[in-house]
Amino acid sequence: MSELSLRARFLLGIVFCVGLTLVLLAAWHIWAGSRTEQALLSEVMKTHLTLYEKVFAANPGASGGSSGRMMVYRGGAQDLPQELAALKPGCHLNVAYGGNPHQVLVSDLPTGRIYISYDLTQHQRRVAISWLWFALILLVTLIIVAVTAMWISRSIIAPVTAFATRLSNIDPRERNQRLGSDFARHELAPIAGSVDRFLERLDGFVEREQSFTATASHELRTPLAVIQGATEILTEQTRERPAAQKALVRIRRAAIEMSEFIHALLMLSRESQPDTEPGEACDIGEILQRIAEEQRELVNGRPIDVECKCCESLRVQAPRSLVTIVVGNLFRNALAHTERGAVVCELKDRALRIRDTGPGIAPEHMKQVFDRNFTTRPGGYGVGLYLSKRICDRYGWLLTLESSPGGTIASVTF
Repeated sequence: MSELSLRARFLLGIVFCVGLTLVLLAAWHIWAGSRTEQALLSEVMKTHLTLYEKVFAANPGASGGSSGRMMVYRGGAQDLPQELAALKPGCHLNVAYGGNPHQVLVSDLPTGRIYISYDLTQHQRRVAISWLWFALILLVTLIIVAVTAMWISRSIIAPVTAFATRLSNIDPRERNQRLGSDFARHELAPIAGSVDRFLERLDGFVEREQSFTATASHELRTPLAVIQGATEILTEQTRERPAAQKALVRIRRAAIEMSEFIHALLMLSRESQPDTEPGEACDIGEILQRIAEEQRELVNGRPIDVECKCCESLRVQAPRSLVTIVVGNLFRNALAHTERGAVVCELKDRALRIRDTGPGIAPEHMKQVFDRNFTTRPGGYGVGLYLSKRICDRYGWLLTLESSPGGTIASVTF
């Protein structure tokens, strides 16, 4: 019942109540009519009993008789049916003999036993016709009630349907959308007002977030540009100093990663859909190879082998910076949770799989790994997998984790 719509529940409720009321009224009417007719019949039979008692008293040799559907028999008479002869004094209902049901009154008089029988065939036929007419009237009434209830339910539910349609048509990319003016003189006005207040707060929150993101991006890009420019100058000035060159490469790489991260945050903060954004294709294999080479330098002497298997060339329609964040986060997580063994990356069948030989993820943590700020690593911030999941969801990619005590497999199906 809970799965039915509000209109269907209203319609079924009205039809059930009306139908039940009609059935009860008809049943009471037919039962009361039968009881009344039976009481009247009993009185008529008693009247005949009194009449025949006087007749038999005046003429002991008189025989019984008939009057319409009423039959009178004397005890011991040759025409007395065997079914009646076996009855004891009193009133008996639905005694069948001669192929028809009868109501029989048996009484002992000073002149002998007397049987008064009334044929109930016509009575039962009238009852059956009454039930037939009732069923027909009930069916017609229920149809009329159903049509009327459907019309009434549409009139009652129409504003709710219109309200739900207006809610579903709200475009999350547009601001300052309100519902109160459309339902100002309706019972839904308080709900529409509450929704408008919520939309107003939501608009303010989105505006503040977009403003902060744009401002922070602008303010962060300026020092990053300065850092990148300075590293290029220092790289030219320190060509003969390998140690300094190595440090500058790491600084330049960190600045590039930060710039890509800021670009990703800006894109995720926009509410446009991927199919409406300007297209940009990138090669997953090339990005994977570059990240693998960069991450090999972060092994820090641990006995870990980093292996890449690119079985195909895969290009996706997405900004390079976002793909780099997804692949980089999964790669860094695999290295961070592996003390010894191997980190193997495989690109095959439009899927990227990164497998490590770390301790794995506890089963109770599997449902939380994509939550923001959730981390099992000391000093971690719990942003990497959350951000990667958001990017994958935005572009329709499937990001999954499979973990066991022998390691974890992170898969992205493009």
